[in-house]
Amino acid sequence: MTFLQFAYNNVTRNKRAYLAFFLSSAFSVLIFFTFAMFLFHPALKEGYLNNIARKGLTAAEWMIFVFSFLFVLYSVNAFLKSRNKEFGILLMQGITPGQLRKLITAENMIIGVMSIAAGIIGGVIFSKTFFTVGAYILEMDALPLYMPWKALGITAGGFLLLFFLLSQFTILFVRSNTVIKLIKGTDKVKPEPKPSVLLSLFGIACLCGGYGMVLKGNVHGTEPFIILLLTVIGTYFFFSQSSIWILRALKKWKAFYLRGKNVIWVSDLVYRLKDNARLFFIVSIISAVAFTATGVLAMYKATVGAEESAYEMEYISYSDNPKEQTHLKDIEHELKSHGFAYKKDKIDVSYIRYQEGDTVPPVYMISKSDVSKYFHVKLNGLKNDEAVYFPGTYDRNLKNVAPDQLKLLNQKGEPSDQKLSVKEVKKPLISLNAIIAVNDQTFDQFKSLGDKASLYGYSYDHWKDSLEFSQSLKNEIYGNYIDVHSDFASKAGTYYDTVQLPSLSLFIGLFIAIVFFVAAASFLYFRLFTDLDEDRERYRSLAKIGLSEREMSQSVTIQLAILFFFPFVIAVMHTLFALRTMAVEGYSDIAGPLSLTIGGFFIFQLLFFLAVRSSYLKKMNK
Repeated sequence: MTFLQFAYNNVTRNKRAYLAFFLSSAFSVLIFFTFAMFLFHPALKEGYLNNIARKGLTAAEWMIFVFSFLFVLYSVNAFLKSRNKEFGILLMQGITPGQLRKLITAENMIIGVMSIAAGIIGGVIFSKTFFTVGAYILEMDALPLYMPWKALGITAGGFLLLFFLLSQFTILFVRSNTVIKLIKGTDKVKPEPKPSVLLSLFGIACLCGGYGMVLKGNVHGTEPFIILLLTVIGTYFFFSQSSIWILRALKKWKAFYLRGKNVIWVSDLVYRLKDNARLFFIVSIISAVAFTATGVLAMYKATVGAEESAYEMEYISYSDNPKEQTHLKDIEHELKSHGFAYKKDKIDVSYIRYQEGDTVPPVYMISKSDVSKYFHVKLNGLKNDEAVYFPGTYDRNLKNVAPDQLKLLNQKGEPSDQKLSVKEVKKPLISLNAIIAVNDQTFDQFKSLGDKASLYGYSYDHWKDSLEFSQSLKNEIYGNYIDVHSDFASKAGTYYDTVQLPSLSLFIGLFIAIVFFVAAASFLYFRLFTDLDEDRERYRSLAKIGLSEREMSQSVTIQLAILFFFPFVIAVMHTLFALRTMAVEGYSDIAGPLSLTIGGFFIFQLLFFLAVRSSYLKKMNK
């Protein structure tokens, strides 16, 4: 038997240990490869949205690769720990450190090549589905299949290098131990964990402090950083100290602790929580990041839709604008040169501000007759002191977008005696700003309070095709945002900001979150099967004194359920409080996206738990 055959047999005969590592690594390769195929697709070479998509996909590729590095490092280290006795025996039999290094490198490269091959094959199989879903979400034209040589080369080369470098890192973990330590493995008698009451209370206090800051609302400035710091510190001490303290307190509750199998799983769980405290901390934080990122993106996409304004392009010029005619010529030149037949409207408005607490939001005041003429909205029975409020497309989903009464300011920004009662809040008319419509008499009376301005509206078909030059016009009009006397918006730009960009973020973020969550679940799998031999011995001893197979299964199920869902519940709590800030900021619908996000991850976690439980019990019953 050659040395390479020896390494191959070690891999194939340790399928149990390598299975989760192989599948998770293959999944990371699959996501990386499909993103790379999307990134280097010939159809994404041109276009404003395509450029942004390429940048987002490139950032996602780096995130996946860096996380894969850390994930594989942890996984290989867990495998080596479970094989300490094997390495100790090999060293006693005369294997040299160089040969041991060669063995570990060969094993890692074998599993790495298999993962890369499986990931690439899976990526090719699912590429058409991935392209279809991606093009649908991003609202792009259908993406045809192509031969992704560049994506294949980068994926294979990058992950081969990753597995090789990590095999060199992991050798250090083995070489740092003596032969005696390796042979002893994890057979040392563990003392009962004794948590610190002070640190236990400190961890709970940190979590309560972070949650309390969220509940009081108005999270601004340095508060998000403080909340994040308190949550991370509190989570670590909660798993490493508080949870063990709670279990030890539970052991003192004799009526519960000495009832049936409770004495077994509670005692075992104390040791498991202590041994896996760092792992649970990592899993809960990673899961919370995945839940929160996916929830925020889903919430934003659900609440900020593609509400269309009346015009495909809007330009407003204030009274002191010296570049009005230049900008209008540029807008019309771009529309004509790109083949758009347009209709142009000019509306007289008054740019006015009103007092709302400590803020002075701006609105455009328009007469009732102009609203009817240009926007085809009839406003009946509008009295002299009444107004109809039309929010801008960007703030239409926020709560309480209009006060009951508008206290108007004069041009100097001072309070005036003029007030308007908001009769009704309707759908947006334009993207640039909110509009208040008043009857013609009130408009003539109040328009001098604000700055006289002209709103130019351009209507044309196929507006989605105007994104690229619309963004160029926007950059030209605003320049460096110094001494600006006009405002500009396009339906294509608004649609890009409120629909396409969130869709792109959701598309990328969802897959990254799934990678994170799969890795988090795999961490638990690795740890369980690392301790399998030790658990076998313990339950074999308990069986000799009368523990039945059914009682063992129930005890294992309770422990596994706590190990799988305890970090999950903490991550869900973190997510709920994180997304609570979105509700405070005014997003009207968080329950739907949040339920969908948490529900999806819970189903995945439940299926993974059932599969691991079945496999674990089979191994235990042997």
